[in-house]
Amino acid sequence: MLISHKHKFITIDIPKTATRSLRETFVPQNTIDIVGEPNLNADFYQHGTAQQCSNSLQKLNKNFSEYFSFVIVRNPWDRYYSFFKYFKEYAEKYKNKNASIQWNDPEINQGKMCEELFANKTDEIVLRNIIINNKCQSDYYADKKNEIMVSHIAKFENLNKEFELLCNQVNVNYSPLFHGNKSIIKSSYYNIYTKETINLVAEKEKKLIELKGYEY
Repeated sequence: MLISHKHKFITIDIPKTATRSLRETFVPQNTIDIVGEPNLNADFYQHGTAQQCSNSLQKLNKNFSEYFSFVIVRNPWDRYYSFFKYFKEYAEKYKNKNASIQWNDPEINQGKMCEELFANKTDEIVLRNIIINNKCQSDYYADKKNEIMVSHIAKFENLNKEFELLCNQVNVNYSPLFHGNKSIIKSSYYNIYTKETINLVAEKEKKLIELKGYEY
């Protein structure tokens, strides 16, 4: 997550929704006061939920509702496939000690995790495990009563228009975001999804799908 006290905005950063692009754009502008940490136990975890952010702000005597809060969501079938693709490519890079990565302890640990994820498993089983073990997107922007906590839910598929809306809303200079994986051609993941995993995503992400009209 990113928090600007000066411009009174918060981004709730769901993994695989261009969150790195937001950091790389906002942080150099010196508009951000709190940059979420990679530590799961941190008060402001980089992929913390809106509820977690609200709780942590209370410790600073600040009110979440006084900020413009912004979250990006993504077609869930696309998003889970993005996880799969990233983990598989990282496992291959680790296996070959690809020179594009500096293999320090964090990178080695992630490489081992990715390698283990695929060890003696079919792609279908790996994808199923990814779907089961990752938080659904509605958990990031809604509370336990399923009440939406954020000011705006943006669509990854319209990223730059949504980002322009954010910048205009909080009075920050706008320039188009760069994001490497703008879209995934459906044929890329048709070959890996089965009826079971299609339905698994549909059930898990039902609230988001109904809210934003996503389809497989």
